[in-house]
Amino acid sequence: MTVGSLQLRLWSQFLDRYPDQLFASQIKGALCHGTKLGYDGPLRSSDRLDVANLPMDSDDVSHLCHKIEARLQEGRLQHVDNPAATRLVCSPVGVVPKPHSDKKRTIYHLSRPRRQGTRLPSVNAGIDLSFVTIRYESLDVIMDFIREHPGALLWKADLKDAFRHIIVATSDARLMGIHFDGHFYQECALVFGGRSSPFLFNLFAEFLHWLTSFTLRSLLTGTSDRHSDVSHYVDDFFGASDRTAHPPTPVRALSLAATALGFKLSRKKTVWDTTKLEILVIELDSVAQTASVTTQRRQRILQLCVRIMERGRASLLELQQVAGHLQFVTRVAPHGRAFLRRLYDAVRAHHKAPFGRRISKATRTELLWWTATLQSWDGISLLQPSPLLVEHIWTDASKRCIGGHWGDMHQPSAAFSRELSRRHRQKDIRFLEALAVLEALRRFAPLWLGHRRVVVHVDNENVEHGLRKGSIHDPQTQVLFREIFALCLRQHNDLVSLRVSLPTGFFSAAVQLDRTPPTSFVVASSLSWRAALLLWNGLAPSTRARSVVMHNNFRTFASSLQIANPFPASPETLIEWDAHHHASGKSYNTVKRDLSMLRSWHVDFGLSTAAFDAERLDRVVRGFKRVVGNPLPVAKLPITLPLLRQLLRALPDTCLCQHNCRMFRAAFCVAFACFLRAGELTWEAQGPNMLTVSSVSFAANRSFTTIALPAGKVDPFRRGTTLTASAVPLGVCPVAALHAICRNRDAREPLFQLKGGQPFDCGCFVAMLRHCLEACGVSPSAYSGHSFRRGAATWAAANGVDADTIRALGRWRSDCFRRYVDRSAEDRAATSRTTLYANADAPLHLDTVAWRDL
Repeated sequence: MTVGSLQLRLWSQFLDRYPDQLFASQIKGALCHGTKLGYDGPLRSSDRLDVANLPMDSDDVSHLCHKIEARLQEGRLQHVDNPAATRLVCSPVGVVPKPHSDKKRTIYHLSRPRRQGTRLPSVNAGIDLSFVTIRYESLDVIMDFIREHPGALLWKADLKDAFRHIIVATSDARLMGIHFDGHFYQECALVFGGRSSPFLFNLFAEFLHWLTSFTLRSLLTGTSDRHSDVSHYVDDFFGASDRTAHPPTPVRALSLAATALGFKLSRKKTVWDTTKLEILVIELDSVAQTASVTTQRRQRILQLCVRIMERGRASLLELQQVAGHLQFVTRVAPHGRAFLRRLYDAVRAHHKAPFGRRISKATRTELLWWTATLQSWDGISLLQPSPLLVEHIWTDASKRCIGGHWGDMHQPSAAFSRELSRRHRQKDIRFLEALAVLEALRRFAPLWLGHRRVVVHVDNENVEHGLRKGSIHDPQTQVLFREIFALCLRQHNDLVSLRVSLPTGFFSAAVQLDRTPPTSFVVASSLSWRAALLLWNGLAPSTRARSVVMHNNFRTFASSLQIANPFPASPETLIEWDAHHHASGKSYNTVKRDLSMLRSWHVDFGLSTAAFDAERLDRVVRGFKRVVGNPLPVAKLPITLPLLRQLLRALPDTCLCQHNCRMFRAAFCVAFACFLRAGELTWEAQGPNMLTVSSVSFAANRSFTTIALPAGKVDPFRRGTTLTASAVPLGVCPVAALHAICRNRDAREPLFQLKGGQPFDCGCFVAMLRHCLEACGVSPSAYSGHSFRRGAATWAAANGVDADTIRALGRWRSDCFRRYVDRSAEDRAATSRTTLYANADAPLHLDTVAWRDL
């Protein structure tokens, strides 16, 4: 096997320290025997010698001759005297210009032939794409560091001849053969053009990344926070340092690690001690706090887009180039990711016709949007918009008109209203809501100067979600989204969408209606209105709301069976209703819940409930359970102390209103510290169950605070519970957070209240929690408002708190709290080892007392 610059004897001492020893053993094997390409196909047992190289002019031929001679001397290219005996597999070789340079690069076209027929398929076709898929790092780490350290010093470095360092196993080297100038050769190292080359190289680069980080931490005893984490993208390494730090230190750490392993850094591409640097197509400026796409880069992308649109067709390579460049641009224009989908679809479709194919109408539309946007946009995006430069826009739409205003909700600075044309009146409400947003931005954006954050308040959940994510399923609305995002890019507006909560009066009326029985209920109960009022409120409002829906569903089902009066229900009707649930794909728990609610209605009306106790019905329900099953519900994940601290750090950037930010911060801290349910601190209408400012009492030295909880899930009759939260010297201190929202407030005011007197309802509480989780890079789907209570129990158990204390802190009356305590697989494995295998060498005693004898 060819001997490369990466020697096992140099790597072994470092690989022994790597945390993942399985990965380390694989790298050792690759260094000892060479890497396998991951090929599995017919070329394993066949050769291919008759191939035509890519077109080359005289300069290209001269370049290729020089490179072949150099690589023969290096030993990374071998001459093959008997290619048939070696079963050499040749692929076309060619020369292409390096991007943005006058130099040339040798490539091996391992993807030819693309079309299968009488000829054997290409080498790349035999490498499973899922096996070599790789996800590279982004610029998020360095950009976050720049935001926190204005004026940071940037650095980057590039490995020289990156792929050439990785030697290929002898058995796979024959798959990389070439035929040039009457001679046959085989490559012994990774080459450009191999499907698995980036993946295989990245394995070694990942280890270099780890060793560099380890070296940097060793050089920076006690000052590691003054340098960002090292990042890498293939063979590019980059990072940033605080301006008070020693700038060359990270580059020195990378150089030491690379030299120790046998890599070499390119001196021409190594830069440090600068505040402005282009990294992965994006130019970062730590002083101006901007990320931008340079004018030259935008012009190159525009030329590619215009050339494709003028011809109306494109090759696979051209589409890959455009999509690749625009993918980098979306790092500066995040919402642009939504307008790459059709380009990616075109790339996949062009694999079937790589040498040219007409572009679709959808692809052309996206290219037109990018062309118009890049021509009108200067390519600059602010990394850290000023929190003081925030504009608020409130919009709404109906089937006849749209409108909106700019400024405070109650004291707008400007407003507009416009009647819709007839062609828009029949369109989807999502389109109309988005049209209102676009019209508001067109009218108000010219009134603002400079970069600023624009908060758009809408009352449509789909539009709010679409503006936040960048896309929506409705094609007509997506067209408006393109215009909205292009306008925001041109005006340097950082768009943030928020859903408007319904007014307080609405919730008050709704709750009042829940507490007042409908006239039909009063008549059916045969009681006086006052007695019916008490009977109606014998169940919680939420239970009543669900049971009304179920009651109507049962009546509709009975009508389908030609039953005029289904009350009281017969066992046969209930059995057929269960069968209807099964046909509708309902779960076992849904059947049990609906039967319980229907029985409750019989109790309300004074009807016989004997049908619900029928043994035949009980057996049908048990059969439903056997057929469908009854899987446990997916439990929500806990919010433990480390995650809580991340949420609080993300909160200021997620919640733009300082008043609301303080409220959510206090709610998060108190929910965790006091094991609270979401319903115990949120409210929709002011009432006796709501926490007020007077519910909180602080100790004289503020070492703790007590909270008088008026009611709760297990205390519906308002006996009251007193909770205690202790002060802690951390940013998650509940005492400090409560003191910040209680100062200078009337004792009768709600403890948690949003700006403008808006209710602190469960919907806004959970929505803000999910926004903060997304900002932390955590998927919010597995969390809920109950995650704070679950997380407090889990964190307490992880810190050795006994079960009785956890039960008391969480106000549990039984051992049901144990299902809230999440234990990791490592903890359960450790318990299994200590309990079952601790005394493995004990002798066999057949007379040992058994459990049955005790």
